[in-house]
Parts: sequence; C-alpha cells; structure tokens
Amino acid sequence: METDSRLVVELSFKRVDQFFDPGDPSPVQSRDLTDDALYAMITAIIDREPKKPVHYIIRFPAPQVTDELESGLPDAVRTFVTYRCEGARRNLRVLLKRIQYGLLYGLSISAVLLITLLILYSNITDPFLADIIVGAIIIFCWVALWDPIDIFLHQYLFQRGTIAVCTKRVINSTIRVEKADVQPDGMPSPAQGT
Repeated sequence: METDSRLVVELSFKRVDQFFDPGDPSPVQSRDLTDDALYAMITAIIDREPKKPVHYIIRFPAPQVTDELESGLPDAVRTFVTYRCEGARRNLRVLLKRIQYGLLYGLSISAVLLITLLILYSNITDPFLADIIVGAIIIFCWVALWDPIDIFLHQYLFQRGTIAVCTKRVINSTIRVEKADVQPDGMPSPAQGT
C-alpha cells in the first residue's frame, strides 16, 4: 500500500518462529531473523518508490504477540539488518578483489593469446586450420575473462543494490507489530479493532 508520504508494507506470518530464527535463544531485541523474513522485507520494497520512507506492519497471530515482541521487534530488525549489511560489505570487498585479479589474469592471458594468434595466423597457409586456431583462441580468451565479468554482473551489482536498499530503507523504516486473527488458511488477518 502506498500513501502520498510513505510506502506501507504489510507482512503476515503464521508463527513468530517464521520471522525469528527459532534456534536463537537471545532476547527479542537481539534475535536473528530468518532468511525468509529478511527476503520478504527486502523484496517488498526493492523496486517500489525509492524516495518514500517505509513503514512496515508485521502481523502475527494474536496469542503469539507479547509486549516484549511488540517493543523489541523493531530493534531486532535494525540490529540484524545492520549486521548482515556489514557482512555483505566485507563480501563485496572480496568480490571486488576477485574481479580485479580475474581481469588482470584474464587480460594478460588474452593478450598473450592474441599475440600468438597474430604470429600463427600470418604463418598459416591452410584457411581451415587458421579458422580452427582463431576459434580456439577466441574461446580461451572468453573463458579467461568469464569469471570476473560474471562476478561483476551477477553478484557484485546485485549485492551492492541490495545493501543500498537495506541501509537506506529497511534500517530507517518504522516498524509496527499488530495482533491478527487467524484465517482458515492459517495466515493472520488484521484483528478487528486494531
């Protein structure tokens, strides 16, 4: 739901342990979220109204909502997202090093192969053999450069964008916990009078 001033995201969970890691015995305000909960929070906003502040409404079945959950959940989300973003930033630095070294090695190998190609191509008289050598060297150059290009396009850019969403929007969002009735399918629905 979007209003003029903010983006309102409503998420419903059947159980509190779908949102929080059930194996984490920490108090609510410092508990880890599940990957599914974090994924739901990020994907709900990643491509929507980037300038608007976000307000999350997190619903759980009414019997599972305690005072500690209501007051501690916002801090838990911010702490966990901050922790995950710091880890992701470290991972980005590792990926950047892999890209740099991969490009250095890939371009060096490609340069040697292309120089070899020029030398061989000028000395080969059989056009069929020349085509085979050209094709093989092009494939070797492509393979030598594949890893850094793949990392940059499919991991680095995506993770950098996700970190930006997390740090700018999720951490700065407002979060409210609501008690909900349970529908026949087991999903919480807004409780009457909340």
